[in-house]
Amino acid sequence: MPKQLLCLLPFLLPLPALAQTPPTLLDLQLLAIQARAEASSSSPESIAEFAETRRLAETGDAEAQLELARMLQLGVGAPQDTAQSMAWIRKSADNGYAPAQSAMGVAYTLGGKVPVDRVQGEYWLRKGAAQGNAEAQTILALEFIDGRSSAEEQALAITWLKAAANEQHFVPAYNALGEHLMRAALDEQERGEAFHWFNRSAREKEPAGMRNLARAHELGLGVAPSDRLALVWYERAGWSGDVPAMRRMVDVYVKGELGQQANAEEAAEWRAELAGKEKQ
Repeated sequence: MPKQLLCLLPFLLPLPALAQTPPTLLDLQLLAIQARAEASSSSPESIAEFAETRRLAETGDAEAQLELARMLQLGVGAPQDTAQSMAWIRKSADNGYAPAQSAMGVAYTLGGKVPVDRVQGEYWLRKGAAQGNAEAQTILALEFIDGRSSAEEQALAITWLKAAANEQHFVPAYNALGEHLMRAALDEQERGEAFHWFNRSAREKEPAGMRNLARAHELGLGVAPSDRLALVWYERAGWSGDVPAMRRMVDVYVKGELGQQANAEEAAEWRAELAGKEKQ
């Protein structure tokens, strides 16, 4: 996960929309943040730092306002106060500070410490993205730019996601980048680039990446068609909880596709898995 996005974690817990990030890694990151906060929360140094940060924040220093929000969220130098933390993030964002605008956008888009409000989320992400904030650009591309967006925005999304994937190694960007590239692809070479990112995503055990990799193998998008590999990856995606992959597995055994014989027992098993997932 990019260091910049990791810095936003205290404002966002829990992070439902970043469930694509491996939970065990995310848990370790959060424990590390909490441990650092607990170790310094009541030390004389942290109390003095909090007081100085608050003094600067009250003068209108937008950077200090965001830092104060972080300290309040973690309980460093003062009791933890989520409501006050969000209030200071908003002040910083209203003062035009791009990292705070990004934090506001991510918080409202993904929920956690505030209720999800995707209208507000998109508003603040666009504010941050317009100032070149990489985190705002990445989440905007992941959450709000799709095939219905303008060609200009789709091109921007590819640029932003490539930066997140290549420079920050941000795993959730891999599959999204593949989808944008596949949608824009005009020839087999470009489809091959999209396939590469689906493969990267699948190797990171991302359910949507596994499903898109399966579809690419099935249809021969950027790779030679292979029913065998398509079945392998649809099955892995399905057992990882991907609903479209589960539906595809039902069809495979109802209709006898991807080199399989029709099998009522297998189809019933996948239907049961699908029903359980859809009830969640």
